[in-house]
Amino acid sequence: MKERLIKIAKWAAYPLFYLFCLGLFGYLTFPYDRLKDRLIAEFDRAQQKRGSGPAQRLEIDELDSYWFTGVEMKGVRLILPPNELGSGSRPSGAAAFTSGDAAKDSAPKPSVIEIAEAHARVKILPLLIGRMRVSFWASVFGGEVEGVVPMGKAGGDVHVEVADVELAQVEPLGEILGLPIAGTLSANLDLSAPEGKFNKANGALEVSAKEVSVGDGKTKIQGLIALPEAKLGELVLSAEAKDGVLKITKMTANGQDLELDGDGKINMREPWNNSTADLYVRFKFNDAYRSKNDVTKSLLGAPGSNVPGLIEMQQPKMKRSKRSDGFYGWHVHGALKRPRFDPHAADSPAARGRGKAGDAPGPGPAATTRKPGGVNLPLGASEAPARDSEEGSPPPMMQPPPPPPPSTEDESPAGEARSRPTPAPPAEGEGVPPVE
Repeated sequence: MKERLIKIAKWAAYPLFYLFCLGLFGYLTFPYDRLKDRLIAEFDRAQQKRGSGPAQRLEIDELDSYWFTGVEMKGVRLILPPNELGSGSRPSGAAAFTSGDAAKDSAPKPSVIEIAEAHARVKILPLLIGRMRVSFWASVFGGEVEGVVPMGKAGGDVHVEVADVELAQVEPLGEILGLPIAGTLSANLDLSAPEGKFNKANGALEVSAKEVSVGDGKTKIQGLIALPEAKLGELVLSAEAKDGVLKITKMTANGQDLELDGDGKINMREPWNNSTADLYVRFKFNDAYRSKNDVTKSLLGAPGSNVPGLIEMQQPKMKRSKRSDGFYGWHVHGALKRPRFDPHAADSPAARGRGKAGDAPGPGPAATTRKPGGVNLPLGASEAPARDSEEGSPPPMMQPPPPPPPSTEDESPAGEARSRPTPAPPAEGEGVPPVE
């Protein structure tokens, strides 16, 4: 029996050795350069199918193997056209600081997301039970991003960690804000996506950014004045995901120069950049910063003065976003790949305490907008205010009231109205004849 097993083992050793050599030499001689070209070609083909506006571009300097089931990349660059998120076009309202003559002179330019080094591989043990999970790591924006995500319809948990990312190196973020931003960001995302669908995901998101500041004293606002550095301090954001809705439970920052508060929600979609935002952000420059020097006094308005600052005079949307408590309120809404920023001087639904963030608030004088017909409608949380047809148009809350309805004193029964002669219209230059 033993001799028979030895004989079978000898015959089995040859095909096993052949398969081992085939796998080894295939791994060592795999044409990763051609794989790199194929990845770029498939990305370009997907952009052509999208067919809406300029396409994104992907560049990879080097691609090689990583362990037995992964790849390693170096010099990865994703180039976003001017009409995409984080591009030089700067959405209306978000770049109120830089719109005007300076924005007209500066032509839109693409934004670049550069990854110095990254690797990803398929985990073997989950693959044995029919689940595909990919672990990844990347060195990007001066920090690190790592995690595990499921692939296919098997679903599974998503875990992503972000550590020590320098906000100053996130070029799209600076383009969106219109001002330089600095700070160090860390984040932790845990999601459970049933059937691999993020629109059904549950989980939590925690973000913390330390030593955050905006402005650098060099970048000019309106092409005339450079805003001194405003310290925001530590920015904390917490969110909970339930059934595909990511609700912001906390978003605050209380710096010595600038305060920020916010709430809202994000409806997650496939792919992630099609997710829709419904966020309310409020920020305020402290009196100590506004009276810091002549520049801040003229730009933001001196504390206690009735004269508005240059920001409000030069940018009507900033004036319309000014609240009675001194904060500037904005409504960020739309798809994440192309968000819209609109002034919103009223409280958000969560701040008013009339339900969860994102629910439509009840009617109220501070949350109404007037249509041309003179009918006041509640401004729902998920209904974006209409874009202004002209930059200098007056805010909805300050439009002149509609003409008063005709007096009811002249009303009479139908029969009497038919017998009463209709008064002739007043001649040009004359006043309205008195009512009999």
